Amino acid sequence: MSPVSRVGYLSSIGLFVVGVAYVVVVAFGISQAGFDDPIVDPTLSVMEALTLLSAPLVVAVMASVYETANRDRKVFGVMALVFAGVMAGLTSAVHFVALTAGRQTDFAVLEWPSTLYAVELLAWDIFLGLSLLCAALVFVGSGIRTFARMSLLAAGTLSLLGAIGPLVGDMTLQRVGILGYGIGLPIAALVLSQFFRRNEDSCGKPGSNSAS
Repeated sequence: MSPVSRVGYLSSIGLFVVGVAYVVVVAFGISQAGFDDPIVDPTLSVMEALTLLSAPLVVAVMASVYETANRDRKVFGVMALVFAGVMAGLTSAVHFVALTAGRQTDFAVLEWPSTLYAVELLAWDIFLGLSLLCAALVFVGSGIRTFARMSLLAAGTLSLLGAIGPLVGDMTLQRVGILGYGIGLPIAALVLSQFFRRNEDSCGKPGSNSAS
């Protein structure tokens, strides 16, 4: 397997595994706290650690998507990578603050409304959503590329729609975004892992994206 395919495959699988683990941890937290009360430590700390782990994986996936894009689709690949980098930087900063200074000062970072929570939603709803939509535009054709395109489009659209919640002050609407990056992103990552596995023979060839 070529280096590009290996990075793409491993980072996609890693993102899928982290996504599934996050859903399991959230489900456990809700079972303990209920839907009305916030999830607390130690479950919250595990959630934040998983989020920190997912950030570089998203960047690695998008870098691999860029490298496998056809020449006339490279612009969408680089846009996806840049948006992913912004998202990773923002969410990493928020959760590092939450895990360190936030806990030492008893400051609730992820309770709405708060400045840091708004930054977190900017990262996941808007910048991740834009990254996923741009990545979807890299994939043209049929077969596994169709599944990759559709899964990325669905996850990206739902993530962007989640931004309506904080914009209008109704956080129940933000749950649409949670579907995008909480459920749609792991599914898209799993599909991408299969794309990179099938694309191994063509990775590294200029302008190649012949997986099907």
